[in-house]
Amino acid sequence: MSKPLIGIDMDGVICRPPLGLNLPIAPGPYSEKALPPGQRQAPQGLNLLALKLFLKLKYFARTPLPGALAGIQAISEHRTPVLVTSRNSVGTTIIDVWLKKYGFARLFAAVHSNGLGLPSPDFKWHICSRIGIKEFIDDDGRVADHLSRKGLQSIFLRDWPRNRGYEYLPNVTRVQDLAEVVKLLSAH
Repeated sequence: MSKPLIGIDMDGVICRPPLGLNLPIAPGPYSEKALPPGQRQAPQGLNLLALKLFLKLKYFARTPLPGALAGIQAISEHRTPVLVTSRNSVGTTIIDVWLKKYGFARLFAAVHSNGLGLPSPDFKWHICSRIGIKEFIDDDGRVADHLSRKGLQSIFLRDWPRNRGYEYLPNVTRVQDLAEVVKLLSAH
């Protein structure tokens, strides 16, 4: 019998944010405002080159969060991990290199990056609904809010100061790290 899928975000969940500050995240709520897929223009020419250079620099010195590799290994005993990152799909190669460098690549059944130009909560919901993910680990309160309202069974919200101060639905559980997610998964 195959194990259920669990979606896992990259930045702030397994990858340390730049300078240890997780600035792009926020607490809920989230209001849908996405453009339909294909409405946003993909970067081209110098913009594409600049984006690739930016992504290389962004991940060059970033290391995994403490316990992230062991956490994903332990989670894989209970679930099938799928990486779902809203990082632009232009950076897929850079993401793959980072995952291989730190030993994560073999642990994920699939890697999905955002080639649709959707905001992070909408992209993650799109992937979850398309492939049947019912549980998700993220650090952005807006993503947790959106996925919980869309009916995912469980959302594990990695605690950061910037995602506090909002009352999430009961299917959102705040966790300190992946070891805590493992304990919760093994209890069910």
